[in-house]
Amino acid sequence: MPEVCKRAVRQFVKVLAGLAVLGLAAASLWHGVLAAKSDADSLRARWLINQWRDNTGPAVNLALWQQTIEDLQAAVQLTPNNAQLWDDLGFLFGERAVGLGTPDADSEDYELQQALLISALDNYRMATKLRPTFPYAWANLAQVKHLKGETDAELWAAYDKAVRYGRNEPGVQVLLARVAFAQWETLSPMRKSQIADMIEQARPGPRQDLYNIGEQNGVVLLNM
Repeated sequence: MPEVCKRAVRQFVKVLAGLAVLGLAAASLWHGVLAAKSDADSLRARWLINQWRDNTGPAVNLALWQQTIEDLQAAVQLTPNNAQLWDDLGFLFGERAVGLGTPDADSEDYELQQALLISALDNYRMATKLRPTFPYAWANLAQVKHLKGETDAELWAAYDKAVRYGRNEPGVQVLLARVAFAQWETLSPMRKSQIADMIEQARPGPRQDLYNIGEQNGVVLLNM
């Protein structure tokens, strides 16, 4: 190949490499813009959810709940790989389902509750898929399965992963305790031991809350 042709080829390769770099930079910038817009658009929704998780903030009504759902769903459209947004959506659907109490099985409220729990499960599954070490999403998934009466392999897989990744997190501990104590009679010795150790190692305030959850389910660990 003549030297002129070789130089032309090298120049062409350099141009392609430069374009590739520019393309990557543009893509990175675009993702940054989407992330920033997602954060801005969902700022109030995320603030409300943090308040509700702590049992504070404004009272929840259907209109506010619906607007918060819509804000988060819009944010998910912009940043679908944000596991926290999916977890927040799961929380909203789950909390509204719990707020319906224990409706009769043949009532419209029962059908609505089951639909809300299914939506919560779908969102928690997505959160755990995106962030496999996300203990809160795993613990919430296990709790929603319990609320649906689905004590199956998926529930215990989620429960065990929540233990593995978040047994020292107070919020995760509460969720684990709710599931474990409700299933205490059929809980394996290994999981009973894990719960007992988790409570023993918890901080004093949260520890008492965990003991209280046990007592509400007829389980007194102090007497074990």
